[in-house]
Amino acid sequence: MIAEPKSYPRVEADAAWSAATQRVEAYLRAHRLADASRIAELAADIVGLARSRPQPGVNPTTQAMETLDACMSAWFERLLPGAEVRDEQLLLRGRTALAMGNVPTRWPGNFLRGGALPMELVQAMRDPELRPGPEIQFRHMAPAEPVVAAAWANWPASLRSPYPRIVGVLLMAISAIGAAWAAPL
Repeated sequence: MIAEPKSYPRVEADAAWSAATQRVEAYLRAHRLADASRIAELAADIVGLARSRPQPGVNPTTQAMETLDACMSAWFERLLPGAEVRDEQLLLRGRTALAMGNVPTRWPGNFLRGGALPMELVQAMRDPELRPGPEIQFRHMAPAEPVVAAAWANWPASLRSPYPRIVGVLLMAISAIGAAWAAPL
């Protein structure tokens, strides 16, 4: 969980930390946080927090994303009932509740922030539960007649027999040969 905005050093023009900031911003946008200034503020705070805890040999993007996961876990622990708080499922349950409760869109100022939270936000995070969809029911449906068969049935009976078709193909072949012969003249 991120505390109220502090004076974390803003991200400098360092390429690795700039890439980390872009990744954190993309991750926040993936959670449907729409306000660009809010995204930039949260990303700067998270990357600033990650930079204040240096880990030699760790990629800055990895370090920033781990910090973001830790912040999200701490925020979810505050909001979700104690029985559901298990390390391996906390982030999954929290992200599901975020999406189903539309939390980042409805309360962007409270997303990942400390302090008192609106009761509606807490309720929106606790209420969502996954329910099974409607039961699948199979219905009998006769297969549709193929389009080719339907078109063939509409042809006159005289053209459906093989002899008129053979004559028609021969006439078309003779016409094509005659046209090819007459073209050079």
